[in-house]
Amino acid sequence: MADAKVVFFTALASGFREMVTDEAPDGLEVITASVGLDDDEKIELAKDADFLLLFPGVLSDRVMQSAQKCRLIQLLSAGYDRMNLKLATDLGIPVSNNGGANSVAVSEHAIMLILAVYRRLLHYSSHVRDGGWRPERERAIDVFEFEGKTLGLIGIGNIAQKVARRARGFDVNLQYYDKYASLTPTEEEALGITSVSLEELLKTSDVVSIHVPLTRETRNLIGKDQLAMMKPTSIIINTARGGIIDETALVGALQSGTIAGAGLDVMEHEPPDPNDPLPKLDNVIITPHTAGPTLESLPKRAINSFANILRVWAGEPPLWTAEFEAPEE
Repeated sequence: MADAKVVFFTALASGFREMVTDEAPDGLEVITASVGLDDDEKIELAKDADFLLLFPGVLSDRVMQSAQKCRLIQLLSAGYDRMNLKLATDLGIPVSNNGGANSVAVSEHAIMLILAVYRRLLHYSSHVRDGGWRPERERAIDVFEFEGKTLGLIGIGNIAQKVARRARGFDVNLQYYDKYASLTPTEEEALGITSVSLEELLKTSDVVSIHVPLTRETRNLIGKDQLAMMKPTSIIINTARGGIIDETALVGALQSGTIAGAGLDVMEHEPPDPNDPLPKLDNVIITPHTAGPTLESLPKRAINSFANILRVWAGEPPLWTAEFEAPEE
């Protein structure tokens, strides 16, 4: 059998591109191109491609429609919210994400954000950088320990389970809510976690951490009413996707003391508008959607992606496919 043609559209710089392509096994011809190409140039590459590999996970409708030989659109990213899944479904092209290859990186980032918000890391670091040392008045009243707190996970996929395993080292209580997935009693016992309703999770958790994809159903999942259920000492963490939290409601909750703080790696609009009040708040830490990309995660993403491509090339169904949600009638 001839080698499969894989066209890799990416925004990665040269050295990082090689970290992906170096993992390509025999049997794959990988052609790398910049996402900055115009659509006509992309179409020339995609029209006879057996597979499209994307990082970031975005592709115009014109290019997708031109890829008439394509058996799979494989993403190096976890999120697929910028993909036109309806068009891919109509064209008969499955779309797969990276299968949890970035789960270690994101779970570590989530734990980092929890600790950074709890210990007011940026506040104290900035104070020292500006020439200060200890503030004249001790601020222990708004600095917290993670030990003994209740961590509520919204979603219980690969990343959330790794967050739970890491959080156990801090001797916290664990609970989760997931509308579509649940752990077996044995799995729950192994993680030391219990399943609860969303309302109970919000009311009883000290830390709420979000680990669901952005879909029509999860958009604004956490709004004004949900934030009002949370404790005034609680914090919310989002390393999933912007848009899951209603940011206008979040600003109001942070300003009014409805909740104590937030740690975000994602925002609805990236980069945010310079006039957006959320990044300017003293009780929020925002990182620029950098939880997933690490030196270690790129090869993991590549290994998963190429294995999935070879699986489809061999006639087997792809893993980790994203499903199009038809609108409710």
